[in-house]
Amino acid sequence: METLIKNRHRLFGTDGIRGTPGVYPLTDDMLATIANALTWYILSTRRHKSRVVIGKDTRLSGANIEKILTDNIRSHGIDVLLTGIITTPGLSFFVKNLKADAGIMISASHNKATDNGIKFFNSKGHKFSEQEEENVEDIIFDNLVNKNKWFLKKNKGKVSKVKDAQLRYSKFLKSTVKGLNLKGITIALDCAWGAAAPFAKKLFTDLGAKAVSIHDKPSSQKVNEGGAINPAILKELVLDSKADIGIAVDGDGDRGILVDEKGHTIDGDYTIAIIARYLRTKNKLAKNTVVGTVMSNYGLKESLEQAGVKIICTNVGDKYVLEALVANNLNLGGEQSGHTIFLDYLATPDGLLTALQILQAIKQTNRPLSELCRCMTKFPQILVNIKVKEKKPFEQMPLVKTRLKEFTDRLRDEGRILLRYSGTENLARVMVEGKEKELIENIAHSLASEIKQEIGE
Repeated sequence: METLIKNRHRLFGTDGIRGTPGVYPLTDDMLATIANALTWYILSTRRHKSRVVIGKDTRLSGANIEKILTDNIRSHGIDVLLTGIITTPGLSFFVKNLKADAGIMISASHNKATDNGIKFFNSKGHKFSEQEEENVEDIIFDNLVNKNKWFLKKNKGKVSKVKDAQLRYSKFLKSTVKGLNLKGITIALDCAWGAAAPFAKKLFTDLGAKAVSIHDKPSSQKVNEGGAINPAILKELVLDSKADIGIAVDGDGDRGILVDEKGHTIDGDYTIAIIARYLRTKNKLAKNTVVGTVMSNYGLKESLEQAGVKIICTNVGDKYVLEALVANNLNLGGEQSGHTIFLDYLATPDGLLTALQILQAIKQTNRPLSELCRCMTKFPQILVNIKVKEKKPFEQMPLVKTRLKEFTDRLRDEGRILLRYSGTENLARVMVEGKEKELIENIAHSLASEIKQEIGE
């Protein structure tokens, strides 16, 4: 209980609950409590017969977590639909497609294979908002502190499998690019041993492409070796196979990093720049505005301005990007990390969907990816992490505040400085962008030194 009180506001991170299976907050007892709390939350907002969809990536611990969640959810009379191995965006799709009340994805995304986690989705297929997470957390906290008893139903919910889940989701992805013919295109593909591995290659060959793939078998121990986390491996494959494009996803398939035919890595900022221009020429970019985050490169802002496109920036996290898209009635947004949301089709980032949209732009413009990328020039960027003993507001540090103003004035409109704390670790992050590499390095290390002196470990 003391652990929960201490960590109450840290139970949910920027993307669900993550950790090491068997260690708080992913102990068997805590997982059962989380599942029971979710069902109470669902039952408090739904009066009809309810059901929850559960999916998982390829991690070894996924089966045990799936069983604990399933057993506890159905004990409240709620039906459970199991997709088996599926990507996070695939789980999001099925929540809405099957008209479920909620969804749970068992995955630690791009983290190492020994980690795991759970992500919650509402009936719209949207990741839980902070308010929804707080509601569930309040139920968990109240139950453990006051030792309330869960009211279980005599008739347990049914458990059933979603038949051909991977095939059905692949069919949906192809429907987003109707008429796309990839004949003559060679694709290099890195599936990261993860949830996209069973169906990713066939997705592209069904559209006529020639595909060479690596890390394309589901693995419980190798997930995220390679993939979007280490695109250098994909670069070699692209050059060796003379591919037109390289596509790397992460373990749960929501992140997409590309490599052009010359071996250059294409991150999420380039993706937004390319697709924003493409959609604008088709009059399909809502309000000629996109959503990025505070980590989006300054070069993206310049590129979009040149194309007559505005950008709204949110906190880091694709759920915040989604909230901004919905609030402003927009349809394109994403993160530098490769999480790109095409809200016309799906409310969750999808690395494969991102690749399909880029391939459509390549085919319809008849321009190679390297040429499409010329629309944006990245500003040099440096990121310095500082281990801290507390997360004291930066504005309460006089020397840091003074230096920040001094350096901001010095950069003017040719760069920016961002100070933030990690959402999951005791780290302060100093990010500086600007046209002069030596200048931003000096600024970053100077600010880092001031922060370390004030609150460093």
